[in-house]
Amino acid sequence: MEDVRVYADFHRISPELFERIRDSIPFDQVEYDGDVLRLDHEGVYLMIDDFLELIRDALPEGGYGHVEYIDNLEWVVTRYTITPGRIDEKRVLVDNVLDAHMRDHGM
Repeated sequence: MEDVRVYADFHRISPELFERIRDSIPFDQVEYDGDVLRLDHEGVYLMIDDFLELIRDALPEGGYGHVEYIDNLEWVVTRYTITPGRIDEKRVLVDNVLDAHMRDHGM
């Protein structure tokens, strides 16, 4: 089992911005399509704080992004929402997510 799974998408990423941040991307899988940057990583722990701060400071007006950082060992999901100049973070225990899903869907 991988230590973590991390999935991210960032919107309003111009080709110029992508070229500027490209070498700082710590993710294994990188997909850039027009103005959307999608990033994935499944494996050992991934340090993303510096990259999130870089994106926060580089996003244009109206730009935004989301990151789901799933810690399989601690069984915690950290959800990041990134907008120009701001990073919001919310930690959720995976058991709580599963319990809510089961409750909402009658399982």
